[in-house]
Amino acid sequence: MTDLHYFLALLTVGAGLYAGFTLRHAARRLHYRDRPIFWRKVVPLVAALVVMVGLLVIAFTGTPFPGLLWVAAGLAVLEAGAAWYIDLEPQKIVRGR
Repeated sequence: MTDLHYFLALLTVGAGLYAGFTLRHAARRLHYRDRPIFWRKVVPLVAALVVMVGLLVIAFTGTPFPGLLWVAAGLAVLEAGAAWYIDLEPQKIVRGR
């Protein structure tokens, strides 16, 4: 693996951590009764985080196709952007607008 692959992995992990912590922060800003509704509505983002981790594991276990890192990095950046947008107004997710 080259330095670019390690950089992509670092970018993916960083963006994934940012997305996870940002979603957690957005949920904590809500009233306690609204938190389950919030987490049910952001399940696709959480599932995408799991897919991203799976792609990283596959890419680092010796697959001859390190192009999976590009997919994982792109997915992580999209997730981080979505988490940032959700964090702007988490109440909007709960209301469904």
